Amino acid sequence: MEAAAVVVAAGAGARLGGPIPKQFLEVAGEPILLRAVRPFLEHPRVGAVVVVLPPLDAARPPHFLAGLAIRIVAGGAERGDSVWNGLLATPEQAERVLIHDGARPFVTAPVIDRVLDAARRGGALAALPVTDTIKEVDTDGTVAATLERTRLWQAQTPQGFPRGEILAAYHRARQEGVAATDDAALYERYVGPVKVVLGSELNLKITRPLDLEVAAAVAAHLAGRVQFPPG
Repeated sequence: MEAAAVVVAAGAGARLGGPIPKQFLEVAGEPILLRAVRPFLEHPRVGAVVVVLPPLDAARPPHFLAGLAIRIVAGGAERGDSVWNGLLATPEQAERVLIHDGARPFVTAPVIDRVLDAARRGGALAALPVTDTIKEVDTDGTVAATLERTRLWQAQTPQGFPRGEILAAYHRARQEGVAATDDAALYERYVGPVKVVLGSELNLKITRPLDLEVAAAVAAHLAGRVQFPPG
């Protein structure tokens, strides 16, 4: 098996507000999580898909996941715990693992291919070059430095790794009590360099209420109902 995918959707989505976790909300009539999972199920190079849900939802999964060729596991207290549970559920014969955020509903097959290709040689992640000027700011709000944006990239998912290496990195991190904001950071710390490949401007992460409005426009564009202007 060339690759397995872990789609992490075990968070509460507190920043979005509301009683329903953001991954279960709908965009253009389809749940965000379903949109995030489907590209991996349909990809010929991905042989297994693991979906990590909040424990109560893992025990009684949402109806829209019924009948899909996925394995559902319960998440943990922190994101790293959820990823670890998902990694343990991937088949041992998978050469590489893709880790994807369940709040990113518009990942495409070309992005998945680019990450898989780069992950043959180590860690890889989808990302976009930063276009805005980035300021480093002190705790009192004073600008400490203006960063050179030509070297800055905004990380996305999926992120891909040789299965044994990312499992080893997470194992060491758990032993040492190390947390990270993304999986590539742990791979960088314990294994080696991570390659950046081009992501997609449509591969947005839904975090705040406005993101739902943007996602609806993206869904309409992908369905051919709305045309975005060039550039």
